[in-house]
Amino acid sequence: MGHRVTSLVAPALRAASLSFPYLLGLMEGYDTHSIFICCNSSCLGPKGRQAGVYVSGMLFALGWWMFIDTLSFSFTLTDRKVLFGVEDWVPGIITTLGMIVVCLIDKSSLRDSWGESGSWQARLCLFLGFAMMAGGLAGAVSVLVVKYIMRDLDSADCYPGIGIVVQCGLLMLSTAILWISQTEEPSFRI
Repeated sequence: MGHRVTSLVAPALRAASLSFPYLLGLMEGYDTHSIFICCNSSCLGPKGRQAGVYVSGMLFALGWWMFIDTLSFSFTLTDRKVLFGVEDWVPGIITTLGMIVVCLIDKSSLRDSWGESGSWQARLCLFLGFAMMAGGLAGAVSVLVVKYIMRDLDSADCYPGIGIVVQCGLLMLSTAILWISQTEEPSFRI
């Protein structure tokens, strides 16, 4: 059984090593097993990790600020046609939980082969984290469409739905930037 699986996976791995950027020589000096090939901390410069963490934090704060702004704006409307409910809160919370799951995974455990030291558990957690973030964004879009757009509301009443989608998008962008800027060594400099 194990030989059959390896015989199925081996051609795909050989094809990946013969990809167009690899053949052109653009991949020299980069780890080909990495998810983000060119986006490691050494290619961002000496202060790249620090700048990435700051930008990620700003985007995270901006995303939640957007949600609080839409919440406060919807309560200032005198003739609200749609009430703010639990379904408006859930996409941002799920996206934030997905961000926490993704950012807590040790990147060095993802580089191991499939059978070694729990690498499949780390990859499963990474998949679940990204699935939670995608589910949060999909939930935000569905709330926007079903609750706000299909009712033919004016733009002031649709603003909370748009704000929820923007919030989830900013949280996902924040996660991607933080993931790229993280390094394997847990060295914190003061």
